[in-house]
Amino acid sequence: MTMIAATRASWKTQPMPEARASVPYARSFDAAEHERVTRGIVPGQMEDKWFVFHEPPWLWFHRSWTGVAIYAVKLRVEGAGSAVEEAWVNRAPEQYRETDDAHDVAILSFLVERILLGKTDARFPIRATVDPAKAPLLVHHVVGHARANDED
Repeated sequence: MTMIAATRASWKTQPMPEARASVPYARSFDAAEHERVTRGIVPGQMEDKWFVFHEPPWLWFHRSWTGVAIYAVKLRVEGAGSAVEEAWVNRAPEQYRETDDAHDVAILSFLVERILLGKTDARFPIRATVDPAKAPLLVHHVVGHARANDED
């Protein structure tokens, strides 16, 4: 099946605010992974919480309901693949309340691995302070059902 790549015009978006922070997200992608992550994902139903698209060299992660930009990942082409050159997270408190860079790196990593690359063994990072009974609700709130970009 041929997949059409997501573009900025595929969904509503808001620009990344000036209130942002650099985060230490590091990842390399082989040729097949690079093709998958740069294809992005367009929400297909309400449970899809993220809209992701690639505008070279940036990979943008927006919340689907609001269009708020949460993460931006700059990719550097390396051969047929790529590597993360830098990553940013929204720090405007009126748009995004998280302030823990390490947790944001863990969430961003999960989004890449599960939603973009379709790795079903990727585990959502749950903080030790979260009541285990409330963890599934938290995961659904942040991620939705974590549909990979090549699923129907």
